[in-house]
Amino acid sequence: METKIEMLKTLTEIRDWFGIPAEGPLCEDFMIQEIDLSNQNKLLKAANPYRANFFTIFIIYEGRATHLYNNQEMHLESSSIFITTPGHFRNYTIDHISKAYFICFTENFLAKHCISNIYNEFPFLLSDSFMYSIVDSENYQVVKSNIDQLKHETKKENQNMILIGNMVEFLLIKINELFQNQSNSMSDKNVNSSVVSIFYKDLDKYFGEILNGEKPKQLKAGDFAANQFLNEDYFCRMIKNKTGRTPTAWINSKILGEVKVLLTETSIPISEIGNLFQFADSRSFSRYFKKQTTMTPMNYRKSLQQSPNL
Repeated sequence: METKIEMLKTLTEIRDWFGIPAEGPLCEDFMIQEIDLSNQNKLLKAANPYRANFFTIFIIYEGRATHLYNNQEMHLESSSIFITTPGHFRNYTIDHISKAYFICFTENFLAKHCISNIYNEFPFLLSDSFMYSIVDSENYQVVKSNIDQLKHETKKENQNMILIGNMVEFLLIKINELFQNQSNSMSDKNVNSSVVSIFYKDLDKYFGEILNGEKPKQLKAGDFAANQFLNEDYFCRMIKNKTGRTPTAWINSKILGEVKVLLTETSIPISEIGNLFQFADSRSFSRYFKKQTTMTPMNYRKSLQQSPNL
């Protein structure tokens, strides 16, 4: 029997799934949850893997745990930090946890309460690999102090989200330093991106259905993001970061390439080609093609017929 994968879109959903109460006022975009001997079984022995549409920082003060990340087992130790990004399969088992913290935040939290160029400052937030580092004693005390302040602030009735955003930025600075300075940190500089690979496969599948006349729903970047259970803005940033082109640019390039093949190698009427790719009418199809190539579809086809090389 196939294992059910839970899809957790909000922080409320993960609280409900694990059955944990909120510490302080509820916030849809940020939470910090302490793990200790009293609640470790509830928090770290979920029945099934899940996918989450938010970032997670897991900091182990004392203890050991095993993290399942995209079907890879990672063994975590005391005084360690790991961070995972949206959209990946994950689960945990424990050997023993005396004290640890989950810090979870959404793309919306970063956009509203952190610096505008956050992904330039912390490119590991666009990583789709597991990132893990042991914390030395000096940095451990700095991180611990930061966590204590975060916990204190989130318990206030009137939370200062700007201040919480600043505290998260400071924590990310320390994490970035650890990833750069320690040999046991993991990065995906030389690893193929699963997000990009799946996007390419989804593109091929979608255009295969179009060419087979199946008339699939017209897909945009947000639909391809949803296929991977990712926030659209985050998905677009990741694709642009790893390929140099936006998802929309890839979609337009694919449309243009397939249309050119049909104009070159078939006698299908131009109106039918436009209809195949779900343009509203021949005029809108012609405008789109001319914007991309400086020629109308009819002129493009005529130019090929007049070429002595064809």
